[in-house]
Amino acid sequence: MLALQIDEVKTFMNRLLAGSAFDAFLFVEGALQMGFGYEFDGHLNRDFYTEGELAGFPGNSEEETYIPYSQVRPVLFSLIRGKRTPLSFRLTLQANTSQTQTLLSSVSSAASVKGLLLNIRFDGQKVMLTSGVNYSTFSFDKAPEHTWDQWLMEFIKSLSL
Repeated sequence: MLALQIDEVKTFMNRLLAGSAFDAFLFVEGALQMGFGYEFDGHLNRDFYTEGELAGFPGNSEEETYIPYSQVRPVLFSLIRGKRTPLSFRLTLQANTSQTQTLLSSVSSAASVKGLLLNIRFDGQKVMLTSGVNYSTFSFDKAPEHTWDQWLMEFIKSLSL
């Protein structure tokens, strides 16, 4: 498991909320605390969308159970933008199925991985990122975690933070 504190909060928030850097991820869940609280469930309601809209989602496959972050980002941005900083928020993102398969293609225990997670926490002043792997069965093999942590480190560096 990886835990990082982001020093460049403003730059990170710009990449997270106004840019497309995280758009390939899936949105699992979130919470936002401002004048009142918001809770978000990222489960994809397929009946709400047309087949054409679903086909246009990045990383879309029938296996995806969560909505792409690209669909949630504008909503979050509209809630957060303004003169007052949120008291706090937390977001849980997951690598989409194709990204997960690509990253874990050489890992023998890849079949036991249900999801590669990125947790983002803002406490009003600092941003913390933690990684995680959701397993379907117990595994002693930590290769998926190491692979995911290494990829996330490279991803964060690519954001120039």
